[in-house]
Amino acid sequence: MIGKLPGKLFVYKVDMKPERLIQLKPEEEILEVVHETTIPHIPKFLLLVIVLALPFFFLFPLFREGLVGVIIFLILLCIGIILLGRAFFIWSRTVLIVTDRRVVDYDQVGLFSRIITEARFRHVDDVTYQIKGVWATIFRFGTIKIQLRGNAADVEFVHVLRPARITDLINDLRDEETEK
Repeated sequence: MIGKLPGKLFVYKVDMKPERLIQLKPEEEILEVVHETTIPHIPKFLLLVIVLALPFFFLFPLFREGLVGVIIFLILLCIGIILLGRAFFIWSRTVLIVTDRRVVDYDQVGLFSRIITEARFRHVDDVTYQIKGVWATIFRFGTIKIQLRGNAADVEFVHVLRPARITDLINDLRDEETEK
């Protein structure tokens, strides 16, 4: 979104810094931030754009009804904006963060609900990925599964673009940790 102040041009941008999501340890460095690919979410986003555009198809009939029609139009428009904004917020905040010391799975489940799973490399037993289905094969996205030692919950991150690259990175970091 671009705004204008007298004599100055400024730009608003959605800048999701991973440092805002997790607390970094001293001298810890973020190596990779992985978002879900948007490809599997395209039908949902298209449906939400249709919901957002729907009130405009009934603009003239609603406005002919007077104040009640304008209120109905605004309510439908607000519902579309809220639903589309919520879907984008949840998608943009669901990330897998790989640092030089650990892996953090940050799942935004709702507007006020999130699940954060953190695993140090010494607690990682196995890292695998799976590409399953026609669309996943064509567009090269899949699921990364990180198996943890003990009775800790395993980490699963879905719809990752080129999961082999991330799996190799985590395995290399895990091997470095075991050599220390």
